[in-house]
Amino acid sequence: MRQDRKERLLCGMLLLLMVSIAWLTPLRAAELPFSQGLLFQVERDGEPVGYLFGTMHSEDPRVLALPGPVERAFVESPRLLVEVNMDGASLLASVAAMLLDDGRELRDILDPALYRETVATAARLGLPEAALRYYKPWALAIMLSLPPSETGLFLDLVLYRRALELNKEVAGLETIREQLDLFDSLSEEDQVLLLRDTLNNFEQLPTIFQALLDRYLDRDLAGLVEINRQLVGGSTEPLVERFQAKAVDERNRRMVERLEAPLARGGVFVAVGALHLPGEQGILRLLERRGYRIVRKY
Repeated sequence: MRQDRKERLLCGMLLLLMVSIAWLTPLRAAELPFSQGLLFQVERDGEPVGYLFGTMHSEDPRVLALPGPVERAFVESPRLLVEVNMDGASLLASVAAMLLDDGRELRDILDPALYRETVATAARLGLPEAALRYYKPWALAIMLSLPPSETGLFLDLVLYRRALELNKEVAGLETIREQLDLFDSLSEEDQVLLLRDTLNNFEQLPTIFQALLDRYLDRDLAGLVEINRQLVGGSTEPLVERFQAKAVDERNRRMVERLEAPLARGGVFVAVGALHLPGEQGILRLLERRGYRIVRKY
């Protein structure tokens, strides 16, 4: 598998997690804490200690071109924290974890009609049946949910590479294993449900991607939440509820806990999916509860 494909799959996992977070937001958009903005300064005892920047896993040039305040904050910060390290070992681990390892093939898991639909939909994206035989259902849901890509250079990956080029300290707030376990912890039934829902929404994905992009460029976190809320319904609601504790609350609490030491050092630029930021259980509110002051800068 080509390196850019591995990187896209890793970013795809982040995208799916981002959408899951939006699905699970219980508040109406109008009530959402931190409903506007992408760059926030974190202060402690009146002193700035770092920045929180909400990313979108997109290669759109308008997303990749950092606005002035974001560029200045990024350049002046000697340390970068991302959701997960995007080094070669992480990329290889992510691909390996997506494959079935019990001797079965995908056709042994899906009913014949769903298998045929999966193969036909994947073919539209240039993925032949032979390439799908050993993927887990959740992995295929990710692959089929990825926005069209020409370069594979999503915003998170661009920031990661730039930080290395600038000799910044770079670290992940989570391990790739922690992120992969979110999906591997799903029952096989739930994985199939996730894949089926992806196929059911496949024709709508371009419209959804465009709406998400528009809201992101407007720095409208409440709008992002509202769009994704509209995707919930029918057969996926029970799955969303089962996924909530791990995909939202547990991850945000874990990341905030791991931010304490870097923020104590200061000079840290934290780049995470934009929908980790807002809401009562979002990272910004959780930091406020720990005594930090949050100031929107962009």
